[in-house]
Amino acid sequence: MKFGMLGPLEVWDGDERLNLGGPQQRALLAVLLVNANSVVSADRLIDHLWGERPPDSARRLLKGCIAGLRKALRVGRTDRLLTHPPGYLLEVLPGERDLDRFDELVETAGRLPDDPPVQAAALREALSCWRGPALDGLVPEACRAEAARLDERRLSVLEQRVDLDLRIGRYPELVAELQALVRQHPLRERLWAQLMLALHGANRQSDALAVYRRIRRSLVEQLGVEPSATLRQAHRVVLAGTPEAAARTTARAGASPVPAQLPAVAAGFTGRDAELAELTHLLTASRSAVPILAVLGAPGVGKTELALRWAHAVRDRFPDGQLYVDLRGYDPGPPLAPAVALAGVLAGLGVAEPDHAVEVDERAARFRTAVSGRRVLLVLDNAATVEQIRPLLPGTPSCAVVVTSRNTLPGLVALHGAHRLGLGPLPPEDARTLLRKLIGERADAEPLAAAALAEHCDRLPLALRVAAEYVTGRPAEHLAVLAGELGEHRLEVLEAGGDPRAGVRAAFSWSARRLPPEASRVFRLAARFRSLDAETVAAALGGGACAARRVLELLAAEHLVAPGAAGRYVVSGLLRAYAASLDEPFRPAAHHPPTRLLQGEAPGADAGSPHPRRNHDRDSRSVPA
Repeated sequence: MKFGMLGPLEVWDGDERLNLGGPQQRALLAVLLVNANSVVSADRLIDHLWGERPPDSARRLLKGCIAGLRKALRVGRTDRLLTHPPGYLLEVLPGERDLDRFDELVETAGRLPDDPPVQAAALREALSCWRGPALDGLVPEACRAEAARLDERRLSVLEQRVDLDLRIGRYPELVAELQALVRQHPLRERLWAQLMLALHGANRQSDALAVYRRIRRSLVEQLGVEPSATLRQAHRVVLAGTPEAAARTTARAGASPVPAQLPAVAAGFTGRDAELAELTHLLTASRSAVPILAVLGAPGVGKTELALRWAHAVRDRFPDGQLYVDLRGYDPGPPLAPAVALAGVLAGLGVAEPDHAVEVDERAARFRTAVSGRRVLLVLDNAATVEQIRPLLPGTPSCAVVVTSRNTLPGLVALHGAHRLGLGPLPPEDARTLLRKLIGERADAEPLAAAALAEHCDRLPLALRVAAEYVTGRPAEHLAVLAGELGEHRLEVLEAGGDPRAGVRAAFSWSARRLPPEASRVFRLAARFRSLDAETVAAALGGGACAARRVLELLAAEHLVAPGAAGRYVVSGLLRAYAASLDEPFRPAAHHPPTRLLQGEAPGADAGSPHPRRNHDRDSRSVPA
């Protein structure tokens, strides 16, 4: 059986094209194909097919569509289109989707030696898999989003093939092709740069310069930005070079020193569709000088995975590069100093360091100059304070910044207009889906145990991944037994072999070490309660309720407790277990008189932040890992 996604949706059984039925049935097949070999819940399918206001009969209609699709595909309940609580799974074999064939051919082309005619022919064969826009004619949002992603990938491969054809010297043919492409994609700068080079190579320099004036005017009037580095490089080639020089510099112009530093996303990334869409909305709706998106949440909640997943999805909006910096704000070692971070960023942009020593402010100015007018995405991962971030902010609205942190970063919002996106644990269904991806059939064989395992992990992606490693390392054990062990010994099971970057206890400790002694004592108190309020803290530790509330707000700002109803703060099960495991047990107020913060004497605070200044040496001793 062959499934066609790269064009109108179609299915072939041998030489016969199957009748897939009406629009809803076709849309259902498309959603299942996009999620091939993964369970899609009935609730998600209903959302995809009927949106926010499904009819009361949606579940019955869904079952009817499933039955009709099985009939169209000539399969039964145990063949191909399987019922898997809480939904359905479409089984697709390797190579059956035209998308798989396209990906395979592109990957093969990428492994070829530097031989432009051979590489161009390989990419041309890959592009021949396309019959039109992906999933053409299908309405559901899930289909449109996947179609947009696939069409973007097709364009990227097409641009690679054009670069190779430019190096070969196929200028006249390319001019006609690229003129059609820029009409279809009027703001895609790389295509315009390639058209300029093709015109120049065909001895049409004046036409090439006219093209540059046209696209520059469109960018300024419609987006308020200057042309990207790729376009400016092509412009310089046209002004200064002969057609032969253009051919020699095409490879450099199409792939000029453009950083592509985004790390890979962890395998099995699951869910977060709403959060990914919100980040894209915030990027386009931002009215600040530089769009700054802050992904915030508790340790292990998956902030970095979400930021990287989104950054990869939108990287084509930033043709001048994507930069990544791990600021190490919550790490075993010291946080990354802004001067060191800037040095790495400048190196990634190809900016040479001067012979003389430079201060942070001068490096920051050099960075802003290097990205001025360019379309660059900067991912600042694992930030602890605004002071780590501030020197790395570009000065041009064509750039964008994504920050991840466990802190709420109030100064970044107040002074720089950052948009916050709070990230919570995975929904129960997505947590179980992630487990299913990681441990396979055992999750389906023991669904109740898998659900318990997810809840023992507080549905945190980090904990779920460590738990999955624990499970796969014990293939003979029943999942229910392993879930029971996890329930009784959470932190011990989730140690990840003592890896300081993977273990749940270690991840929590990096937050706890940052706490001043007053907040550290309140956090230890959390081991005794599922939730806390100011009155409980004040009664246990001494001091007034207002001062106790300030400490709870500090813990909430570090995402070690979560604001709940009626002024209470909720503590997750894993964090309670970690608080109980700390070496120094909690002692009530009779043994510990109120400290300055609980008495209302707040120590000095950083500019732009309501939180007390922290002494890292003292903090690391006050809360053992």
